[in-house]
Amino acid sequence: MKVGITPINKIEREARDFRKRLTPKQTKALTTRRYLAGQALSGILSRGRGTVNMHEVRREAYEWADFMLEYD
Repeated sequence: MKVGITPINKIEREARDFRKRLTPKQTKALTTRRYLAGQALSGILSRGRGTVNMHEVRREAYEWADFMLEYD
């Protein structure tokens, strides 16, 4: 039997290498505001109003997040 890299070891090594490339600069903390903006974004996008301006959608999602945080 050939000793070496098995498919599982290869996948594990690729996963470790991928994680090493992610530095703290590249990842942002998931704050309550970002979480709520993401939830609002999913609702906004599900309305399906055709072509949308991404900047406007993002602004609206954060407006909803801020609104929800006001009454926390």
